[in-house]
Amino acid sequence: MDSNLSDDRKASEEIPPDHTVRYRTISTVDIDTEDLTFRITTSSDIEDLLGSIQKIGLIQPPLLIANSSGYTIVCGFRRIAACRKLGWTRITARILEKSVDRFKTAQLSIADNALQRSLNLVETSRALELLDDFGPDPQQRREAAEALGLPISRSVAPTIKKICRLPLSVQEGILRETIDLSMALELGGLNPATAGDLVRLFDQLKVGLNKQRELLLLLKEIAEREDSAIPQLIAEKPLQEILKNAEIDRAVKRQKIRSYLRRRRFPAITKAETEYHKWVRQLKLGKNINLTPPKDFEGNTFSMTLRFNNRQDLSDLNKKIKKIIQNPALGKILD
Repeated sequence: MDSNLSDDRKASEEIPPDHTVRYRTISTVDIDTEDLTFRITTSSDIEDLLGSIQKIGLIQPPLLIANSSGYTIVCGFRRIAACRKLGWTRITARILEKSVDRFKTAQLSIADNALQRSLNLVETSRALELLDDFGPDPQQRREAAEALGLPISRSVAPTIKKICRLPLSVQEGILRETIDLSMALELGGLNPATAGDLVRLFDQLKVGLNKQRELLLLLKEIAEREDSAIPQLIAEKPLQEILKNAEIDRAVKRQKIRSYLRRRRFPAITKAETEYHKWVRQLKLGKNINLTPPKDFEGNTFSMTLRFNNRQDLSDLNKKIKKIIQNPALGKILD
């Protein structure tokens, strides 16, 4: 099916010969959809465009630039994909001549996206990288970025530029808000397969940054200690059984996985914790006395917290503490 917007519009005849943009009706097979040089958008969904284009056509024709064999897309990737899905064999497009400066072309691509919506982090990264690829010098790139509403701060822009070079799974994790920028950069230092497995794990557990860092550290240290790999650890049966257990909620899964990894990473501490809790139960402390062991059971300093409302409560606790002191279980804990 052909576009109903125009029959060539005769626009190319009406535009002066030295004009750099012409409207032309072209064959969709001449458009190179594999060349993503100027792609900014991260969205590939075209369902929202299909109905609109089918009913009223292309309100805003895509912008293409001529190449040796046809046309490269500057902006309008989703529009062209929608037209192809609708079976259109010809569309009207705005065509830039091959001689147009690539830096200018990059700015046109960014503007087409940025004027329609706020760019997400990945799109912003792509836009900054595109200016770097074609900008003649730093000052011109900076001025172009500022005019297009992109970040120009020397403390922010270089970090954002790194995002589009990260593994695709990490970029997708940013878009889903599974991970933030700092974790994304940390995962970027790992091989893509490992980074992808970690993003999926964080996505399943819906954990915040601090918990992500804790899990990542535990997995790294276990892998190093056991001469293994993080993907292998994640794929192991005990961890997968927790993840796939539909009878427990995410909060319980998070706690179980954390406990499992800690036991795996610190077997001596785990053993000490088990022994400690066994003897504490025999002390029968009650709800108003809390005994806290030294961190990681390193050292001999314990602390005890008492909760009371009046002198009588404190007197009762004093009697209980005397019994605790005589309890053989306390000797096991302190020894």
